Amino acid sequence: MAKNNRPIIDNPLASMGLDQIVRNITAPETSVESDKKDVEKNADVPQKVARSRRGNMKVFEENLAKYTGINEQGIAIWLPKDVKKNLELIRVNASRNIPLRSLAAAIIMTYISENKNKLNEL
Repeated sequence: MAKNNRPIIDNPLASMGLDQIVRNITAPETSVESDKKDVEKNADVPQKVARSRRGNMKVFEENLAKYTGINEQGIAIWLPKDVKKNLELIRVNASRNIPLRSLAAAIIMTYISENKNKLNEL
């Protein structure tokens, strides 16, 4: 029998940081559009130097390992369909099998740990 080979799909989120992925998923479309307009207006203003993403991936990997294989029920939350589709896209394009619940928990907890001060100001 011939093997069923899956086509390789390029990951459109590979060049984005974890915080950008979460913001794009959770931000309303109107604010994203207005942010793009603001960026175009402020193109001449020098931007801050981006910090290293290496530490972010390390924290993400630790959170992924922490939340993979947990057998407890947990608490249900509702996600919009497009958020779930983006999570599934990340999961499908990953080089390993990652449970969707573990992926979502790791992304959320990494974002919270990186932006704890900003979130406390809300």
